[in-house]
Amino acid sequence: MKMMHANEIRAGDVLLCYKDAKIDPVGKGITRVTDSEYTHAAICIGPCVAAEATVSGGVGKVKIEDLIKRYDHVAVFRQPDAWRPPERVQAMNAFVDSIVASGAKYNLRDVVTFKKRSDVHQLSLTEQLHAFFNGTYTSAPIEKGRYFCSELVANCFVVTGFIDPSAAVIYKSNVTSPGALGRDPTFGTFCGYVSSVPNYSVPATDEFFNHSTFDEIFGDGA
Repeated sequence: MKMMHANEIRAGDVLLCYKDAKIDPVGKGITRVTDSEYTHAAICIGPCVAAEATVSGGVGKVKIEDLIKRYDHVAVFRQPDAWRPPERVQAMNAFVDSIVASGAKYNLRDVVTFKKRSDVHQLSLTEQLHAFFNGTYTSAPIEKGRYFCSELVANCFVVTGFIDPSAAVIYKSNVTSPGALGRDPTFGTFCGYVSSVPNYSVPATDEFFNHSTFDEIFGDGA
């Protein structure tokens, strides 16, 4: 287990948020549907700032320090290849600025129907790929009026071009859960945990507790 400081978080890092289900009934429902104790996702867009989508605020920006305070701990994932060259960070920020300015809301409807749509997506994936390569597939718009949290994060990887159009069929953003972001190396390698709780210990049952960290795999200078 590795604890990090918030100031170590870089632009493009994916932030997965954990809160004890005993005091988070909404999170308990998300855990039941997604099979993960991580119930919220955000993405760092610059020094000390993240983008997120919430039920109460829609799509917006939040100080990472304030985001961390809302949860027991936050797991950090890093995919440096996604954010080189730096124009990709600029593209991500332009996307976030655009949808924030448009007043994008929280995509509650797709959260409610998540399990059913996810199952349909997996069962029809071959047909969707055939349609893509036959030129008959209709991609969902990246810029739209509503997003749920992990949908927003996944779209940041699509809008920069790191996930290309054919791969976007597989990584369909509105069937991507917070936990799924952490399990797929496309969105990053586990870096460690951050928490604002004094002397906090991450539960040993945490799904990333025994994972090798980014620094262990790639070295401190990556």
